[in-house]
Amino acid sequence: MQKLTADYIFPISQPSVKNGIVIVDDNGVISENVIDPANLDYNISDVKPLNGFICPGFINTHCHLELSYLKEKIHEHTGIDKFIIELEQQRKGINEEEKAQALSDAENEMIENGIVAVGDICNDNSTFPLKNKGNIYYHSFIETFSSNPEKADIIFEKALKLYDEIKNKNNSCSITPHAPYSLSKKLFLKIKTFAEKSGNILSIHHQESEEENKFFMSKNGNIKDMLTRFGVTNPDFYNSGLRPLAGIAEYIPNENNLLLVHNTVTTDNDIEFATSYFKNLYWCFCPNANLYIEQRLPDFALFFNNKCKITIGTDSLASNKILSVLAELKTISASIPFVPLTELLKWATFNGAEFLKISHKFGSIEKGKSPGILLIENVDVENMKLIKDTEVKAIA
Repeated sequence: MQKLTADYIFPISQPSVKNGIVIVDDNGVISENVIDPANLDYNISDVKPLNGFICPGFINTHCHLELSYLKEKIHEHTGIDKFIIELEQQRKGINEEEKAQALSDAENEMIENGIVAVGDICNDNSTFPLKNKGNIYYHSFIETFSSNPEKADIIFEKALKLYDEIKNKNNSCSITPHAPYSLSKKLFLKIKTFAEKSGNILSIHHQESEEENKFFMSKNGNIKDMLTRFGVTNPDFYNSGLRPLAGIAEYIPNENNLLLVHNTVTTDNDIEFATSYFKNLYWCFCPNANLYIEQRLPDFALFFNNKCKITIGTDSLASNKILSVLAELKTISASIPFVPLTELLKWATFNGAEFLKISHKFGSIEKGKSPGILLIENVDVENMKLIKDTEVKAIA
């Protein structure tokens, strides 16, 4: 049993509590809701005082764990089309022992950085043995892509085999599309039908660069050139005249939980369309990956002002230097310092847990949950802000 207090506790499910007390049993289960000492009429002994902020464990809603072996192997600032081409080139000739070690190291890095649950993109089964150990909660998004309708059946069957393989080990999983520009209508519809029957949650890369908008809206752009290089000569959505999400909306279930990832060039009109069409919509930011690939950040204030449900992802070590939700929050906070820390932490905890459908256990410090307990140190306590030297560690 641990009894912990700090300058502020952020339960997420209720306002922050100054000098609050949280009690955690030996199995990591919260014994009762956060205690406000101002309302106590009795003494609690053996409370351990800590400097900083306490919050629940972080939820990383977008990661590519299987790409961990590509750390520092992909050039920065290339743009998404060249990044994908270089990524495909680097996948060849993999040393399997090196890859397995990189996976283990990446998971340990996430654990050290306070991440307790991950929405992980999978193109193969290389991460499955690690996931079966249960060190972190994973939801595996089996990612599909092919703009050639003649390959839709074989691509979907391959995804279904991976889905069955990981699900048979009692792991949570979905079959999900890669990006608006990288699937045929036929493949989109196969995923839609499966998702509607299974109730699976979905994740899709969305408006990661202006090139995606160009692909849908006009007869130019680097994505069309990239697809031609991969042998795709007549992609379904090329030059549709619609914005990406509007162009594919009818091919995606509108009631399943849906995560739009990156949103680097998303506009107010895009948000208006998305929120009116999709009933259970979440928006994921991976800002350090955006800087790594595109040298550009989303308009965070736009999403905040529109009261969007925001989550946080790290993307992969192919496009990021560290798998740390805190590092992503610091980048966002530097861009929009007016957003309260309570809101930022909600993006990093409860919203992600809600999207992944695990909020019964994770995402907030409440009685009966076992969300993981983090201490955020080296903070601006007076202004309740993260600073450059802020660090995080798991304490329960």
